[in-house]
Amino acid sequence: MPNMLKYESKELLHAMEFNAYIGRAGTGKSHSVIEEIKTKMKQNPLGDPIILIAPTQNTFQLEQAFVKDPSLYGSLRTEVLHFERLSHRVFQEVGGLTEQQLSKVGTEMMIYDIIQQHQSELKLYQSQVKYYGFSEKLYEQIQDFKKYAVSPQHIEDYIATNHLQTRTKHKLEDIALIYKYLEDRIRGEYVSTEDSLQRFIEVMNQSDWLQRAEIYIDGFHNFSTIEYQIIRSLVQHTKQVTVALTTDGDKDVFSLFRKPSESLTQMQAIANDLNIHLNVKPFYQQQRFIHNDLSHLEKNFNALQFEPIASTGHISILESPVMREEINEVARRILKENRELGRRFQDIAILYRDESYAYLMESILPQYDIPYNIDVKTSMTHHPIMEMFRSLIEVLQTNWNFEPLMRLFKTNILTKKFKDSQYLIDILENFVLERGIYGKRWIDDKYFQVEQFRKMGLKRQPLTEEERETFERVIQLKTDVIDKIMRFENQMADATTAVDFATAFYEAIESFDLPSQLMTERDTLDAEGEHRKSEEIDQIWHGFIQTLDDLVTVFGTQNLTKSRFLELLDIGLDQLEFVMIPQTLDQVSIGTMDLAKVDNKEHVYLVGVNDGVLPQTVNASGLITDEEKKYFEEQADIELSPTSDILQMDEAFVCYIAMTRGRSEVTFSYSLMGSNGDEKEASPFLGQIQQLFTDLEVQNIHRQHQANPLTLMEHPHQTKIALFESLKAWLDEEIVADTWLDTYQVMRDDEQLNEGLTYLLSALTYDNKTVQLSESLSKDLYGTTINASVSRFEGYQSCPFKHFASHGLRLNERTKYKLENFDLGDIFHQVLKFISEKINGDFKNLNIKQIHKLTSDALSEILPEIQFNLLNSTAYYRYLSQRIGSIVETTLTALKYQGSYSKFTPQRFEASFRKKPRDNQELYAQPLQTKQGVPINIRGQIDRIDTYNHGNESFVNIIDYKSSKYSGTLDLTKVYYGMQMQMMTYMDIVLQNKARLGLTNMTKPGGLLYFHVHEPRIKLAWNELNETKRDLEFIQSFKLSGLLNSDEAVLDAFDTRIEPSYNSDIVPLGLKKDGGIKSNSKVADEKTIYKLIQHNKQNFIETASNIMDGHTEVAPMKYNQTLPCDFCNYKPVCHVDGMIDSKRYRTVDETINPIEAVQNMELESEEEE
Repeated sequence: MPNMLKYESKELLHAMEFNAYIGRAGTGKSHSVIEEIKTKMKQNPLGDPIILIAPTQNTFQLEQAFVKDPSLYGSLRTEVLHFERLSHRVFQEVGGLTEQQLSKVGTEMMIYDIIQQHQSELKLYQSQVKYYGFSEKLYEQIQDFKKYAVSPQHIEDYIATNHLQTRTKHKLEDIALIYKYLEDRIRGEYVSTEDSLQRFIEVMNQSDWLQRAEIYIDGFHNFSTIEYQIIRSLVQHTKQVTVALTTDGDKDVFSLFRKPSESLTQMQAIANDLNIHLNVKPFYQQQRFIHNDLSHLEKNFNALQFEPIASTGHISILESPVMREEINEVARRILKENRELGRRFQDIAILYRDESYAYLMESILPQYDIPYNIDVKTSMTHHPIMEMFRSLIEVLQTNWNFEPLMRLFKTNILTKKFKDSQYLIDILENFVLERGIYGKRWIDDKYFQVEQFRKMGLKRQPLTEEERETFERVIQLKTDVIDKIMRFENQMADATTAVDFATAFYEAIESFDLPSQLMTERDTLDAEGEHRKSEEIDQIWHGFIQTLDDLVTVFGTQNLTKSRFLELLDIGLDQLEFVMIPQTLDQVSIGTMDLAKVDNKEHVYLVGVNDGVLPQTVNASGLITDEEKKYFEEQADIELSPTSDILQMDEAFVCYIAMTRGRSEVTFSYSLMGSNGDEKEASPFLGQIQQLFTDLEVQNIHRQHQANPLTLMEHPHQTKIALFESLKAWLDEEIVADTWLDTYQVMRDDEQLNEGLTYLLSALTYDNKTVQLSESLSKDLYGTTINASVSRFEGYQSCPFKHFASHGLRLNERTKYKLENFDLGDIFHQVLKFISEKINGDFKNLNIKQIHKLTSDALSEILPEIQFNLLNSTAYYRYLSQRIGSIVETTLTALKYQGSYSKFTPQRFEASFRKKPRDNQELYAQPLQTKQGVPINIRGQIDRIDTYNHGNESFVNIIDYKSSKYSGTLDLTKVYYGMQMQMMTYMDIVLQNKARLGLTNMTKPGGLLYFHVHEPRIKLAWNELNETKRDLEFIQSFKLSGLLNSDEAVLDAFDTRIEPSYNSDIVPLGLKKDGGIKSNSKVADEKTIYKLIQHNKQNFIETASNIMDGHTEVAPMKYNQTLPCDFCNYKPVCHVDGMIDSKRYRTVDETINPIEAVQNMELESEEEE
């Protein structure tokens, strides 16, 4: 027996007895162990102690076996313990364990602290030190060494005596170093589980209780070195030891029973070592299986030769398309056997191996009302209380970062006492997101005033009393929480040691009144029958206190920084898990195949039996690789935990143990597709199993359901879903079994079954229809006059519903304070206006230096004003302002170029127009009238108006700055259909304001032009990058687009260089050789432009009339193969859906020639011409 401590043989007080019960699964080993114990208990209820040692996860179940047997009269003679509990039991009797027990979390914290301190001494792992996961890995590795009784000294000797690869050497040196520091720190103060077991071996001979005891060990397949050492000592110091192992005694390396057989070999070695005989008692008789096919399966699963037999239907293999369907099927089958065979839920077990099944079962089984108990230890991290603690820590760590602070609010733990706290928190969140509140702004009252809240969103309306009160409550709630954090921060500020910090933390929590709030909540939940939830609160609170205790235990009065303390606390809290004891007894047991703690169930389901899961591809996750382990074992004769290739061979054993847990039925199921849509194969073991029978077919459940729809109907909730799918298929004229139509009628007429059915089925014929508003409703929503901007009407044209949502219902999206929020366009406009007015529109005489100075002046003037002065707050905004600056500079350079060759001079910038101008700067806009007689007041602003005087005629250009190329093109077809109204409306307004603009009466339209504000990205190969080419590209990218008046008199004013066969690089105009206008120029004669303006006015009136008619259809305009829906904010409201709505999409004839189409317009005042 390698590395086992040899004891001085003492005068033994009694003959040692050592038994091994061996046999295959289901031969009654455990049963006879329990029966033997019971017999002894009946014969002598007060006799010497009997101890049954079992793995932790089996103890509860075994205790039940004794508690439930009335013939034992509650004899207390037997205790069911695991190795660790047994050691505690002995320490209580003989003492010898004065140190504090160190928890896993405590040890990990200690390791974390050690590697921080000794980082510089590490050779391989220096860079990993800051990752918390690394100390977890180190912990596992050191545990492994301890389990197999390897000390730091062992490792150092090994390094010294063997010639190793550098990497391996450094790795082992690092691990040995940390291991050694850890041992030094622990020695005399604390003790870890492994060390206490070592100590247990040493004090065992002092225990009178053990001397009298009989020991049974059951439920293990293999043991670690230290456990073998304990068994050896138990054999020496107790009356008798009996070990039960699942093996037929075959010791071949490739045997199915390799693992338990190895344990048997070790038992034999212990016996030889102690010079006693190991009494091996084989069990041959199959006891467990009621049906022949199960015993055949057990017997021949690993047989090389066998005779296939006919199956009698107690073994099934199910194939499902997807995992979810697989669990649904298992649930349906459980309900079926529960109903038809009268099986109780506790007679059924489900075993899984792939973690994702655990979550699936937790979400699906409750839908079938199947009670279950699952052995997953869930982490506490997602519980709101834990989230609250951890957010609180993070708030301090990040110096009041927005995210953790908002999380702290949203857990709603500190704010429970406020009425409707969840709603108030939502308002608060919207507010702080929009205002970009962060850091110390949270405590600045000027940001949190009711007035500020009123401005939330885009639409301003006066406050109602109720709203005012709500906002006041929001502010109150904010102040309350922020005060708590401030108090907390101040308490933590003076601390210097772990004790101080922990005390401060706890006192802060006390002062929040949290303990009493949580305990009240716990009791309330308990009273309401929510035992699990109340237990969770209990465990979290204890976990929290335990973690603080651990910290104090490990670091005591050592000096710590605040950040290290918070980091360690966070780590501790992150490790906590819930441990839940089953609440009721009649429930399906769900467990993993590896730790199958279910026995003798009537029916066992194995789910997810896929290749790669069973057998699973084993990959080593420890710090020490398999190669290194093997080398270690050969050279140093030190055994470590099993390597991957051995684990791989044990896979068949896992399958074997899992499938032999059931007495009358076993069902294997697998799915063909994983949760991420990856393909999956069935496990190769299934093929082996099929060969044992002549007629074991895989059942494809999808086909079964199609052939027999009744198999889908086990639970009303689930049936409704299947029914819905089938009726949908039926409406789509697919072939559907008549059964479904019958099912529908039955369910519809049954009081107990039809709940929610009509609602569900309404979705089948759902049509996204909206209601046309009545006249009075339209008036209420839109008022008695329409105040219209061009964009509002264009919006209506693109989709009536969008207009209804934005201007009728005034819905607000949550606005986040981010860059996209203030439109860059707005900033350019303001900056350009500022500069234009400063130089009076005289762009052409600017030089580079002036451009630079103007830009920076403008930015420092305008940026701070924008968006609650949040622009210059961070590096990101600095970058942004530089970027805006460079775009403005390029734009000015382009404007300078364009101004140099144009006879037009800029007159006005950002000229607003409305029905009643507020001063003589504003322009007057004549109101129109809808067909219903409602006045339409047009408002808006024109970015730039340029004028040119020629004799007694004047021409006027309107220029609009656009920041996107797409919106900056004038599409006359869109103009014709009222989808682009801006330019024509603006020109109309300007021509109405000749006097105000100081123009002659003979003023005519010049150009309607868009200027694209951007930072050009020049795409040229490197070798072409010469100045002229670059300037050429640069100028081209700023060329104006739109429509020009083709009047001879004005052509050379647009571009002074115009001459035959010249193409302008300022405006969309070029001349042919003969001086005629090129066909690709964008021009129209004066009359046509007037007609377009007139036509546009009619569109305006028509649109307004439709709005007042109450149209709200979800009817987007499909133009040029695209829908406006892609960028629409109201999609979540209208749920536009191509399948339902496409019949209402509007389209227009895009092939018309708009210039010809408007020719038959009658102009209003022909006589003026």
